[in-house]
Amino acid sequence: MSEFRPRVLLCIVAVLALIGTVGVQAGFTGGTQLKAVHAWLVFPPDIGGAMAAMQVADKPVQHPAGYVWSATRIESGIRLRGSVPADEDRRTLLGMVKAHFPDLEVEDRLKVVKGAPPTDQWLGAVSFGLKQLSHLKRGSARLLDIALKVDGEARSAADYAEVKKALAGPLPTGLTIAGENVRPPIADPFIFVADLGSNALSLSGSVPSENARKEVRDLSRQLFRRPGLDDRLELASGAPKNWDDAVAAALRALSQLESGKIALSGLAVTIEGVAPDKGTAVAVSYQLRRDLPALFSTSESISWKEAAASQDIAARVIPRIKDSAHADSQLPKGGLPNLLPLLDNE
Repeated sequence: MSEFRPRVLLCIVAVLALIGTVGVQAGFTGGTQLKAVHAWLVFPPDIGGAMAAMQVADKPVQHPAGYVWSATRIESGIRLRGSVPADEDRRTLLGMVKAHFPDLEVEDRLKVVKGAPPTDQWLGAVSFGLKQLSHLKRGSARLLDIALKVDGEARSAADYAEVKKALAGPLPTGLTIAGENVRPPIADPFIFVADLGSNALSLSGSVPSENARKEVRDLSRQLFRRPGLDDRLELASGAPKNWDDAVAAALRALSQLESGKIALSGLAVTIEGVAPDKGTAVAVSYQLRRDLPALFSTSESISWKEAAASQDIAARVIPRIKDSAHADSQLPKGGLPNLLPLLDNE
């Protein structure tokens, strides 16, 4: 009989765990963590005491309980789940939600449950979580006691920076960060532009991370002998695979031109500009096609100095030849017109 009793207790615990899991999933439509499941499972005193005395691998089995609250933002609304200490605290919380999300519909499924952390600390943690959620296009803020987890996609690059800064501290009294997975906004298409002028290299568009930004800046300083680097890149999600390799290949090609611009839009790369000579122009086109990752396509529009100079001279000489011909048609027979200078300095 003594051997049979632990088995009965284990069966009862298994049934309670199944019921608790179903209940949590019904309350948290966005999915929950294992900690949240444990938080909702509070065993009856008799079973809890018996289980606490049981040994598994010579270690006591523990089932930590916690006070769970969550807010999830979708496109058109806010979903509130979990526990709230009292109806008065619910009203305070709903006021916070309205202040942060005045135009969104609120779905309130909070339940009044005792056992919360100190009210001031808990409300401070809730307020902080809602503030971070206001910077997200979609996502969630979850509290286990006063440990916060934030997940989702930021509304903009500026919102992303604000959330990252806030989560790094300082934090409200007692609050800790259990985890965060906040992503920059998605850029579609993912665009990167580098414009090489006479005095500076300008970078604009999107970059997938701060580390990627640093690598682009470092490579730009190595390749370009310009006094200025104008960085207007913004963090975004959605960069194609091998984006960093494609940018490096494009920047190396641009560095061989006197002036020009490269642009990456998704998997399409374009380069335009002026090379010092025809050989360089041909080499730049060849090397860019060779060095780009396989999925990327490229188009080039590169001229060179000699061709540009010839086109410039033709643009000025041809109108003067026409003027000379017009003057000749109006002179007496046998008369010679004054020669017009072909170049401005003649």
